[in-house]
This record gives sequence, C-alpha cells and structure tokens, in this order.
Amino acid sequence: MSALEYYHNWDLRNFDLARTLEHYLMQGYAPGGFTTAVLAGDLFGAVGKADHWNKPAIAEIVQAVARSCPMNAYGSYEAVEAWLKDEDNRRSKYATWKMLQGPVKLQDEVPF
Repeated sequence: MSALEYYHNWDLRNFDLARTLEHYLMQGYAPGGFTTAVLAGDLFGAVGKADHWNKPAIAEIVQAVARSCPMNAYGSYEAVEAWLKDEDNRRSKYATWKMLQGPVKLQDEVPF
C-alpha cells in the first residue's frame, strides 16, 4: 500500500487525521490520544485531548468514523484495542477486502 493510497473516502479537511485513520484501519497503527478517544466514543476524552484544529470539527470527524469504519473497529476502548491486536484476524481480513476493491480516487480539483 502506497503512502498516498487511500481505501476510504474520509472527506475530512484535516489530511493528517485522515492518514491516521487510514493507517489505523488498514495497518493497525495505534492512533494518538485524541483519535483513540474519538474511536472509543469517549466524548469527554476527545474534547479534552483535541487540538485547535480538531476541536471545532469533532462532529465532522465522528461522522466520518461512523460512515467509513467497520462496526467492530470503534465504539469502545476494548474495540480499538481488539482492532489493533488483530483479534480473530478481523483487521487483516478487512484490509485484504478493501485492498481488493482498490484505492479510492481522490479529486484534487473542483470538477467544473
């Protein structure tokens, strides 16, 4: 998987966060404290750990996670830990399935 290939359409203004979420889902990289709190559904933890870019966009970030992540990859700290540990090969199977579909084509320009 190339560093520039995405298998999810994150539709986020924060490209670093989109890359973090992509690496979490596809490669099992542990995200930072803010992203882990968002994935775990810990509102107070997410707000407390958010920087000045992410704090005003928390609702947008949560919507992107709910829209793009498989149900067993988020929802609690235990679910996040299980995803990172690749319990029952759930992450490996998901990543293989997404890679077989091919990367998402991201548009860099407005199409009109």
